Amino acid sequence: MPRRLECAETWAGNERTDSLVELPGLAVWVYSVPAGPGDAGGDVHYISVCPSCIVSRIALADVSGHGLAVKVLGEKLQELMHRYLRALEQAGLMRDLNQAVRAELDEVHYATMVAVGWHGRRGLLVVTNAGHPPPLWYRAARDEWSWLETQRASERGRPAGVPLGLLADINYDRTVVKPQVGDLVVLYTDGVSEATNPAGEELGRDGLMNIGRKLDPSSAEAFGTQFTSAVHGFRGGVEPTDDETIIVLEAIAIDPDTY
Repeated sequence: MPRRLECAETWAGNERTDSLVELPGLAVWVYSVPAGPGDAGGDVHYISVCPSCIVSRIALADVSGHGLAVKVLGEKLQELMHRYLRALEQAGLMRDLNQAVRAELDEVHYATMVAVGWHGRRGLLVVTNAGHPPPLWYRAARDEWSWLETQRASERGRPAGVPLGLLADINYDRTVVKPQVGDLVVLYTDGVSEATNPAGEELGRDGLMNIGRKLDPSSAEAFGTQFTSAVHGFRGGVEPTDDETIIVLEAIAIDPDTY
C-alpha cells in the first residue's frame, strides 16, 4: 500500500529508498540508491502537501558533494519548501535557494534541481529547472513519450536553467502542462542518464527515451520498477558509480472521501 501524505505533511531524504507515496491527484514512486559506502548520498528528494491539500510539490536536487554539503542544502531546501508550501509557482523558491547557495551555504559549490508544483483540483503541473536533466512525459491518451523541457530551453542551444549557486539574480523558466489521468512524468538525476555499460558507452538521453518506450506505463510503480531494472541491466549488473534517483509521477483521480 502507498504511503499517503496528509495535508501540511512533508517527506524528504537523501538515503536509499524504494517507496510509493500518494498525494492529492498524484501517485509518486521514489527510488534512490546512493553510490559508495554509507546509506546517504548527494541526491536530495522532497515531497510536500500544503495545509489545504490543494498544492503539492516534488523537488529533486543533485548536490556537488556528499556529507555536510548535502545536509546543509537539504535543511535549507526544507526551510524554503515550508515557506512556499502553498505556492504553485517555484520562482520564489528557486530564487531564494540560489541566493542561499551563493551567500550562506559555504559547503555547497552548486546544485542542480528540478521542482514540480502540482495543483490537484485544477490538474496543473508547473515545472522549473535549474540545470537538471529534463523530465520525460508519457501521455497515455496518445501512447506518446516526449521531453518536458522548460520554455525557451531548446532555443539556440540554451540550457534549461543554470545550476543553483553559479549566477546571481537569475530567473528560472517554467513550463505549465495539464497531465491527464494515466500520464507519467519521470524525474531523474544524471547518475541515471550518465550510466555507462561495460564497454564504457553512456546511456544518454536517447537511451533513456528508448528504454521508457519499451516499458509498461500502466502505473508509476510498475514503470519505475522496470525502469530501474533496465538501467541496471544496461550497466551490466554493476553497481552505480554515482548516486541514482528516479521519481515517477502518475496523474490519478482524486478520491473526494480522502482529500
